[in-house]
Amino acid sequence: MNKRIKRRLLWLGRRAVFGGCAVVSVFLLMSGYESITNRPLPWVHTIDKVNLVAFSHDYTFRVPPTSSTSSLYGNFGKPSTLKLPEASLRLNIVAPIKQNTTWLARAGTLQLLVPKPPRAGNIGAAFLYCRSSFRTISARNMPTVGQNIFMDTEGSWRYVYRVSSAKQISENQPYVPSDDGTQGKLIVDCNDSGQKVNYIIEGDLLSVQGIQQ
Repeated sequence: MNKRIKRRLLWLGRRAVFGGCAVVSVFLLMSGYESITNRPLPWVHTIDKVNLVAFSHDYTFRVPPTSSTSSLYGNFGKPSTLKLPEASLRLNIVAPIKQNTTWLARAGTLQLLVPKPPRAGNIGAAFLYCRSSFRTISARNMPTVGQNIFMDTEGSWRYVYRVSSAKQISENQPYVPSDDGTQGKLIVDCNDSGQKVNYIIEGDLLSVQGIQQ
């Protein structure tokens, strides 16, 4: 291989590296823009739309208070993380995003809505929604009926729920939760917009425990 060819290959290699760095930089800038403005952009997917129409017949969703001491959360504080039966799956619970009439979700997190008032001092109905992915909930890691789910709060308390239902349904199919209003309820809905399905988990409250620090 002569020197001219070597110089040409070296020049092409440098251009490829610089081009790759530029693409990564643009992606990071666009991702930062999404995070700051809460506006989804094409091909970035830090924030995306989710379809919650399946629950529109039973629940009225509003953005909950940001204060961790709001009475809407009951006596034990605002939820902060959710631990699912799969050993490594602990998800952060964050504030929901609403753009006009559209609900949005951040990648890799659960968004909290509280459509019902407290019950016996506990959070009444905790509704957590997300985008389905390998980092959240999909067909691969759906829990089974009878397993426990743990939801920790900012006040160092832990809600323990027993899974009563775990289903995959069409994203536009109406879904009626089995919520009689007498005990604490957990509903997790992860929307897969590509497959147009919802992965829905229901849990019934078993107990509330203090978390040892």
